[in-house]
Amino acid sequence: MPLFTYASHIDPRQVRADTLVVTLGGFLDAGHTQRLVDHQVLDGLASHRVGSFDADVLVDHRAERPGITFAGDRFTDYDPPALVLLEATDRNDTPFLLLQGPEPDFRWEELAATVERLVDDHEVRTTVFVQGIPMSTPHTRPVQVTRWASRPELIPGNRPLVGTIRMRASFPSMLALRLGDAGHDVIGLVAHVPHYLAPGDYPDSALAVIDALQQSTGVSLPTSPLELVRSAVRAEIDEQVASSEETREMVTELEHQYDRFMAEHRLEARPEPADLPSAEEIAAEAEKFLRSLDEPPSGGEPPAQS
Repeated sequence: MPLFTYASHIDPRQVRADTLVVTLGGFLDAGHTQRLVDHQVLDGLASHRVGSFDADVLVDHRAERPGITFAGDRFTDYDPPALVLLEATDRNDTPFLLLQGPEPDFRWEELAATVERLVDDHEVRTTVFVQGIPMSTPHTRPVQVTRWASRPELIPGNRPLVGTIRMRASFPSMLALRLGDAGHDVIGLVAHVPHYLAPGDYPDSALAVIDALQQSTGVSLPTSPLELVRSAVRAEIDEQVASSEETREMVTELEHQYDRFMAEHRLEARPEPADLPSAEEIAAEAEKFLRSLDEPPSGGEPPAQS
């Protein structure tokens, strides 16, 4: 049985898109960045399912058990994992593809080869991976976005955050490598999420990668829902930070580090996402994170979020 099956109503010959956006789960999704981006596509744009991957053979159901409801005397509403390929039309009426779902546990190479065939078949020019990672950055400053790519020409003016480092692979990172090795253009957009907010929804991180996505590919996603909730989330965070002296001190120190870094490199703290050049403090933090992907984010107690 093939790993990917087209939906019954789809004529594969009619599916064409310049851009494939990938929000497959990896080792983490700080600030629920990928999930929030998914919501902007599913709730704010016209979209339909192109096809699905066989999650029954790709996903370890016991590692993250699916939900099911016990309704008094019977089971209902089983919610199995789903890895799907969607086609959507952005705000400029431009079609693009979205690959979403949990990170697969099995048959990585076979799945990567399947995705590569889909990229070829549907004439995708650029595949973009989006993600959020926890960093030592304050919520009171603009979210920074680190970029990476299969070719430096795809991210002009980029100044890498860290040097060479060995780390544990996720399926998205392996897929990006395989696509790049096959000659496909690949871009990664990684939002820096305050580590103390990484477990909850952080609209600013999704807004930052959405803006970077448009700058990189022209794909324009809706942002109004995120902008509406951003102020409320910020007010809640500020209130809870204010209630803890330890957290206040931590945020103040992060602000000083951030502002000092910006001043040293003559960068403006602006609403648009910018690429962070390498610097000892931030590079050390990034390398510490990358070397400990199996550990939960550290660095302070996160304020509770509802």
